[in-house]
Amino acid sequence: MVKNKLTWTVMGFVVANDTADSIAQVLMKMGLGTGHAGGMNAAEICRILFAGPTCHLLWLGIGVYTLNFFLWILILSKLDLSIAVPVASTNYITLPVLAMIFLHESIPALRWVGILFIMLGIHFVSKSTLQPRKEPV
Repeated sequence: MVKNKLTWTVMGFVVANDTADSIAQVLMKMGLGTGHAGGMNAAEICRILFAGPTCHLLWLGIGVYTLNFFLWILILSKLDLSIAVPVASTNYITLPVLAMIFLHESIPALRWVGILFIMLGIHFVSKSTLQPRKEPV
């Protein structure tokens, strides 16, 4: 495979990577529950640190992140970092959808407009990986 060529296979790995990332984040959020109002203080940090190790959803999320790590290594072996990171922004699409379904979060219309712009950016970056045409001599 030619490095820097964004093939359908590599894009499939990118989508799988971002989906794994989104699932891991949702699992960890579900495992930790909701935070208390008033921001981060010593009591809240202790609650997270001591409750976290006993939470199965949190550990499942960490396991999914491990899979995510190996998928990312595979992607980086096929693409330049300057291509891989922007194209890997598909989690900006999958995460809000998963948050709506599993965390019952509300996604306002303006955020969906922003997600649309991110999708356009992914499209333009993926098109920039095409091999340049040779000029006629």
